[in-house]
Amino acid sequence: MTTLKFNEWQDVGGTPVMRINAGVLEVWDGSAWGLPTPGAAVISSTTGAPDITPGEVIDGVTYDIYEFKGSGSITVDTAGFAELLVIGAGGGGGEGAGAGGGAGGYLPVASAYFPAGTHTVTVGAGGAGGTSGFDDGNPGNNGNTSRIGDFYAPGGGGGGGLTRNSAGLALAGYGLNGGSGGGSSGFSSGSAGTGGLGFSPLGNNGGQGLFSGAGAGGGGASAAGANSASGTGGAGGAGSASSITGSSVTRAGGGGGGGTTGGAGGTGGGGAGGSVSATSATVNTGGGGGGVSSSTQTGGAGGSGIVIVRVVV
Repeated sequence: MTTLKFNEWQDVGGTPVMRINAGVLEVWDGSAWGLPTPGAAVISSTTGAPDITPGEVIDGVTYDIYEFKGSGSITVDTAGFAELLVIGAGGGGGEGAGAGGGAGGYLPVASAYFPAGTHTVTVGAGGAGGTSGFDDGNPGNNGNTSRIGDFYAPGGGGGGGLTRNSAGLALAGYGLNGGSGGGSSGFSSGSAGTGGLGFSPLGNNGGQGLFSGAGAGGGGASAAGANSASGTGGAGGAGSASSITGSSVTRAGGGGGGGTTGGAGGTGGGGAGGSVSATSATVNTGGGGGGVSSSTQTGGAGGSGIVIVRVVV
């Protein structure tokens, strides 16, 4: 016979399942007493007009899905857990033997705890491409951070653009650091520059421009940017796929480097590089912008980020 203590409850079979111990509610897991585990967060409202898919059944489980393509907020009535995908904005491509921009940081969270209250959602804007420097080139700008509550994904690094020394010789421009790093530009004098560093495990490094006048590719969520070859820009690093919305979507590809033959954008929204024009990354993918070889044109812009929340209902 089971003997119960004061403030202790049992199931219909007579096993203790719950108690109040020194004012704290505890549950029995079959071997020890411990604190109760929260269930799914209960969301009551949002701002910022996210795309909402209620009652989506995925692998036999029913979810509500919130896709934030712009900044806003989300209000949790009952504390609990949610699944997240947070992607920072991509970096812009460089100009003047310009390199591809790095993708925004890619942060999947299988079980994120949210206390009750209203939580800020920020969707980062993509970095602008490097603007015309005439005889000089200019690097692309870094992308901006995306976040929800305390979960952050940094923006991607801008792609490098060539610089010149006092004698007018074209030197390599280094890629900028970020969620994924931007590639370094091509050059015709001095030594090669290095690609920007990615923030592991959220991204990868940018590639290296070579003595060729072509820029390297920016890093992507699942692969580093490729080095350039003679006259050919490096390809952007590949992005990563997620099925958080029920179908597989690849995001956060790096931008391709500029060259006589431009480097391809990385799968997942990365912009392609080119000789006299470059492609901007796809919006809401966090892809990096493409670099442009010409020193009188503008590199491609990085793609804006995205924040996706999925809760069991």
